[in-house]
Amino acid sequence: MHQLTCGVIPAKNNRRFTSTRFFVCLSSLVLSSVFLYGADLQVGQRAYEQKDYGSAMNELTPLAHAGNLEAQVLLGKMYMLGQGVPKDADLGLKWFRAASDQGNAQAQFFLGAMYLLPAKDVHEGLRWLRLSAEQGTPDAQLLLGMAYLKGTDLPHDLVAADMWLHLAASKGDKLAPSQCERAERQMTPDQIAKARTLATEWKAKSPASLRND
Repeated sequence: MHQLTCGVIPAKNNRRFTSTRFFVCLSSLVLSSVFLYGADLQVGQRAYEQKDYGSAMNELTPLAHAGNLEAQVLLGKMYMLGQGVPKDADLGLKWFRAASDQGNAQAQFFLGAMYLLPAKDVHEGLRWLRLSAEQGTPDAQLLLGMAYLKGTDLPHDLVAADMWLHLAASKGDKLAPSQCERAERQMTPDQIAKARTLATEWKAKSPASLRND
């Protein structure tokens, strides 16, 4: 049995106490970092919304370099549109690509659009557009449907076109209904029914957050 004298903790218990205190301190530091990280992001987002692009850039750049998705997407937009900085398509692509590689659907849409408009790399643009559309981004679903409808960069496929356009319309995209009508004027009733079935099946297998039931 260990005896305590003069308030001294025995060596074995002292090691245990020191180890526990270390992990408590480490946890506190991690939580503080997460809190500050989130606070900086909110400051950057608020500055962006208020069109204070200089402040937004200062707040968001270190977060983007640290891998924050939201910061990367906003930086991509700022460089793409020239918001507070000279337009720089390469830097816009860089930040959209960084967020896209982590699976961000919005970044994948912007990346795909930048490759397609103008036709910088059609194959790469359609690849990212499809990934975004599969995650439920209506803008991506619209462009993908229009690509199938046009039949230049993708095979002319009215059923696929109508499916994607119908999904975009169900998410409230304003242009999609007229494009659906344009596609369906060229389709048979069976093709339209098939497109609707495919759209229903897509919704059924997608996470609830991507549906518009």
